[in-house]
Amino acid sequence: MRQTLFYLPHQIGPLPLFGILSWSMLGLVLYFGITLFHSLQQKGKASESKLSLFDGLFNWVIGIAVLGFVLPAIETKVAPGTADQIVVGLPVRGYGLMMMIGVLAAVGISYRRVLQLGVPKESFIGLVLWTVIGGLLGARLFYIVQKWSELDGETIVQRLWTALQFTEGGLVVYGAILGGIAGILGWTILQKVAPFSLLDAIVPAFFIGLAFGRIGCLFNGCCYGGIVETGLPSIEFPRGAPAYMDQFSSGRLLGIHTKKSSGPSTSIESVDPGSWANANGIKPGQVLEPIQIGIVPQQADEQARALRRHAPPELEGLVRTDEKRVLVRELPSTSLPVHPSQIYASITGFLLCFWSLNIPRWIQRPGLVFGSGWLVYGILRFLEEIVRVDEGGQFGTDLSIAQWVSMIGIVFGAILTVYSLMRQQTNTTGSVA
Repeated sequence: MRQTLFYLPHQIGPLPLFGILSWSMLGLVLYFGITLFHSLQQKGKASESKLSLFDGLFNWVIGIAVLGFVLPAIETKVAPGTADQIVVGLPVRGYGLMMMIGVLAAVGISYRRVLQLGVPKESFIGLVLWTVIGGLLGARLFYIVQKWSELDGETIVQRLWTALQFTEGGLVVYGAILGGIAGILGWTILQKVAPFSLLDAIVPAFFIGLAFGRIGCLFNGCCYGGIVETGLPSIEFPRGAPAYMDQFSSGRLLGIHTKKSSGPSTSIESVDPGSWANANGIKPGQVLEPIQIGIVPQQADEQARALRRHAPPELEGLVRTDEKRVLVRELPSTSLPVHPSQIYASITGFLLCFWSLNIPRWIQRPGLVFGSGWLVYGILRFLEEIVRVDEGGQFGTDLSIAQWVSMIGIVFGAILTVYSLMRQQTNTTGSVA
C-alpha cells in the first residue's frame, strides 16, 4: 500500500510552486510574449488572428485558475488555520495516478476499434469525454449513496466536499460501468450511432481500465480481502491502512475472536494464545465493548516530516470489557495476512481485456461482446466478493451490494448473449479487431 507516492514541493526557491501570484505573473508575461509573436505572424489576417488570440487567452485563464487556485487548495497541510501551519506539498496519489493510466490505456485500445465503425476522428474525443465523465460521476455517486453515513464531515457541506475527493479513493466499479454506459448511450443518441456495436468496441477498454484501477486500489488499501488462515497467497498492509484498522477495531489484530451480535457489545468467543489479548488478561466469555482507536498526537513539524517520509501514523487504543480496561500502545507494524483481492481483480481485468480483444468475429453480431462481457465479469466479480470483507451483507443476507448487482448483470448478460447468438448474422463493412 502506498496512498501517496510523493509530494510536489510547496515552493522552489523564493516562489511557491503553485499560487495565484507567481503563476499569474508568469502566465501574463508568457501570454503577452506569445501574443506579440503571433501578431507578427498573422499580418493581413486580422479577424483570424483575433479569434485565435481570444481562444488562447481563454486557455491561459483556465490554466492560471487551475495552477493558482485549485492546486494550492488541495495541497496537504498540517495544523491548518494555526500559526504553525506547515504546507507539506501537493500529493501525487497512487490511486489517482493508476486511474489516469487506466483511462489513457482505455482510450488507446478503443481508438482504432471505434474508428472502424465509421466514427469520425473529431467525434472520438467527445465520446471519450462522455464516457469518462459519465463513468466518474456514476462511480462516485454509487459510492456516496452506499457510504453516505461514513463520509467525513459533520455538516452536509463538509460531506459533499469529502464526496468530491474522488482521486483519493471511493469509486465503485459497477457505478462506473452504469455511468459510462449512460454516457455512451447519450453520445450515441446525439451522433446517431448504433449503440450495441459501439459498446462491443469499448468492452476491452473497460477491462483494461479496471485492471489498472485495481492496482490503484492496492496503492490505496481499499477493496481488501479477508484474513488468510491457510497456505493461500496473502498480503499484509501497514499500520493505518483500511484492512489494518478493520482488524484493530474488530479485535482480530489483538488476538480476539467474537461472536456475531446485533448490539454494540459482543461476547468474546476465543483468544489466540500468545497474542496481546492473552497477555493482558482478556478471556473468552467476557463482553467486549467497541474498541476505541486514536492517533497519537504529534507536533506539527514531526507530523509533516512523517508525511514526507510516508511513515504510518502512531496509533493507540482502548479495549474495554465488562471486567477490565486496557490501553493499547504497542501495536504490530502490519496487519494480519489478507487475501490479495486487488491483485486478483487486476489480473482478471487484464485477462478479460485480452479475451475480448481476440474475438473480432463477434462484432458481426451486435451486442454479443457486450453481453458476454457482462456475463463473464458478473460471475468473476461475484466470486471475488467471497474473499473481500470491506462490504457487509445487504437486504438481510450475507451477499454484498456488488454480488446483488452481479446477479442482475449475469442475467442481463446471459439474455443479451443468447439474443445476439440467435440473431441472423449480419455483414458489416467494418469490423473491430
